[in-house]
Amino acid sequence: MFSYLRKLVFLLLCVHSMNALADTAPANPTLPSTFRFCVSTAAHQIEGQNVNSDWWQWEQAPGHIKNGDTSAMATASWDHVDEDIANLKFLGVDNYRFSIEWAKIEPKSGQFDDAMLDKYIALIDQLKSQGIDPMVTLYHFTLPTWVSAQGGWEWDGIADAFDGFVRHVAARMGTRVILWITLNEPMTIITAAYMSNVFPPAKNEFKSVGLPMANMIRAHARAFHALHQILDTDTFKVRVGLAHHLRIFDPRERFNPLDRFIADKFDEIFNWSIPTALNTGTFKFSMPLVASADYFIPEAAGTQDFFGLNYYSRDMVSLNLLKNPPLIRSLKTGAPVTDLNWEIYPEGISRLIDGIHARNPNMPIWITENGLADDSDEKRMPFIRAHLAEVAKEIDKGIMIEGYCHWTLNDNFEWAEGYTPQFGFFSLEKGTLKRIARPSAQAFSDLVKATKAGTP
Repeated sequence: MFSYLRKLVFLLLCVHSMNALADTAPANPTLPSTFRFCVSTAAHQIEGQNVNSDWWQWEQAPGHIKNGDTSAMATASWDHVDEDIANLKFLGVDNYRFSIEWAKIEPKSGQFDDAMLDKYIALIDQLKSQGIDPMVTLYHFTLPTWVSAQGGWEWDGIADAFDGFVRHVAARMGTRVILWITLNEPMTIITAAYMSNVFPPAKNEFKSVGLPMANMIRAHARAFHALHQILDTDTFKVRVGLAHHLRIFDPRERFNPLDRFIADKFDEIFNWSIPTALNTGTFKFSMPLVASADYFIPEAAGTQDFFGLNYYSRDMVSLNLLKNPPLIRSLKTGAPVTDLNWEIYPEGISRLIDGIHARNPNMPIWITENGLADDSDEKRMPFIRAHLAEVAKEIDKGIMIEGYCHWTLNDNFEWAEGYTPQFGFFSLEKGTLKRIARPSAQAFSDLVKATKAGTP
């Protein structure tokens, strides 16, 4: 009986929290009419047939992907370009963030597939003809197999290799793209690939994270300088950033010194060690008795024209030295959650924006990803409105936030989770992959139109 009552109370708290989210979020947050709206995607998750990548190899091994899914078809985006651009136009977005797949452009070292690159160029030209500006990501989780075979992000030559890819893309792209993102979520790669078995190469050794993190910083810096060197002219200037995945780490028990210590340490390392390196050229961190890093990378200093923020959720963390492992991540009791059991915590985005602004007071910010898995589509618009309400408060404080990219356009291949999570404004019809608009697509379109019209 006690167990039943406890579960009932928990469910009531969840319902109350979700209703509170819906009730407190304004129907249309008051944002400047110049604020830019966007949706984000990634090549491997939407294109399919990325056969020369480390992720393709990873997916073939049983047990790596939920339900045995693979990205073989993904959303077949190249077969649905017209449909997807029409849906972007319907949403009213100003920008479309997508990635160029390194493994398809350079399937072998030094051998470039320019016919494939021309498809991306044609996509950009078609987007621009519809008034939609591209935001291009150059690395979104996947490496060519020839790179991974040499050690991936632990390979001493990876910054040189990435530089060669970026230079080739930039030279052919010309002045079509202003907004570039070098790398997507370096810390997601570190935690999923080097601290667990979720992403390849599944090292699962915290002590090994320093070198790949340093090499990511080097690769970003090389790409930043290459893009400016090749593309900038007296009349055309690119803007280059990095999409950082930042999270809120709060102590499970705020008066427990161990919980406060581990929350602060994860905030320092996960959230701010790489952004700090891009400001100062020094990358360092220390987790006592576990791992440390100290690298001087002077070419990285000052290599962000804007700060890309990917924000999804909060972790409540605690440290119990009597348990193995001693670090415990949990949810706040009664918190509203997504279908992936991630806490819905809109206040977190403003807390992180404050942290970015304190460290980079003159740097523009883009929300480069924000979204949720929601098969019912009932939480999506309350989620978006609540997060945009927080963004609006930050803009009112004078912080330069230029735009918001929702993850994502269509349901797609969500890495280790396969096709189960539903993140899209559009679902896919089984068999045909025809895009089917969810109610949130219309609601988001209405929100964009109201913002542009100045009628929140």
